[in-house]
Amino acid sequence: MINYKRFWFLILGLIVLLFSPFVACGKTGYTTYTNEAGRYTINYPYTWKVEVSEDGTKCLITSPTRRGSVMIDVVEGMTAREAAQRWLISLGTAWGEVIKLEDRPMEGFWDWYLFYEYETDYYETFRGEAYFKQTETHLYKVDTAADKAGYESYPFSTIISSFKLR
Repeated sequence: MINYKRFWFLILGLIVLLFSPFVACGKTGYTTYTNEAGRYTINYPYTWKVEVSEDGTKCLITSPTRRGSVMIDVVEGMTAREAAQRWLISLGTAWGEVIKLEDRPMEGFWDWYLFYEYETDYYETFRGEAYFKQTETHLYKVDTAADKAGYESYPFSTIISSFKLR
């Protein structure tokens, strides 16, 4: 004799199992931050946090662990190369020695690129990449940072590629 309650319970469980991936797909995993003052947008994982300075010129997007981050700075009156050099000096002032792995102009959307590492006060090595975009009125720096061992686990390339000027 067939146990109908058990049969319907199994059918219901199978339906829930089959359709649950489609329900989860409704959320893309990324959300968009729009900065009206700086005239840009950027996508980031919805579990990350955004902090913005009062004047809107600095935006810090941090991972839930705060061990990975993306920082966006908007300034006026300098070239991409000059901004890159100033960023290296700023990092050196904060952390001491900065190992510059790449420092070069780029073709395409971004005008300049830095790739570097530095050691923190806790003897951890952090890795960072900074992308610079120069317009007639502003200079944009989008900088990533995370511990070297876990750097590749963060979706930095997806975040950087989503940066758009408005």
